[in-house]
Amino acid sequence: MDEIYTPAEVAEKLKAALGDSMLDSSIRVRAEGVKKRENSNIWITIKREAIHFAVEELMKIRYPHLSCISGYDKGAKDPNLRIQYIFSLYGGIENTECMVIISFDLPKADPHIPTITDLMEGAAFTEQEKREYLGIIVDGLPEAKHRFFLPQDFPKDVYPLRKDEKRIPDSMIKDLWACGRPENRPPAPLEDE
Repeated sequence: MDEIYTPAEVAEKLKAALGDSMLDSSIRVRAEGVKKRENSNIWITIKREAIHFAVEELMKIRYPHLSCISGYDKGAKDPNLRIQYIFSLYGGIENTECMVIISFDLPKADPHIPTITDLMEGAAFTEQEKREYLGIIVDGLPEAKHRFFLPQDFPKDVYPLRKDEKRIPDSMIKDLWACGRPENRPPAPLEDE
């Protein structure tokens, strides 16, 4: 596990392990910051039932840092949510880190995914967030005693990030500017000051 792999080697190792469960992969390099330091992102699309195995295989390459699990509703005409597990791989050597984004479609009618907390305990927080905001059922994640992200009185079976017929009740939507804009606020400093 001490070997540092290039992004292409990481993608190839995952492809070999996942076989037909990997639907697509690509490597995107972008330059960031003033120094335009290159950053590699490995994008992998898999079948949803392979997510736990994919994370296990990624851990065999190098222990990943789970940045977050993100998700979004693909719209009223699409029966799926898109889920993305975003990991950072660090090699301890400058310019060897890369991001690995593992994506899959999750049917809105059957939004089950397995927990990965048996692999990474810290995943519980972001799995709970997907449960509350998107209505994802995380099999193996214990039910929380209370909500972490939504008010306790928020309606059950209404998920704020879903684009379906169930929506946030108007009574819960606040007009942020009803009280007026703050007065006597100093102006934001200019960058060259």
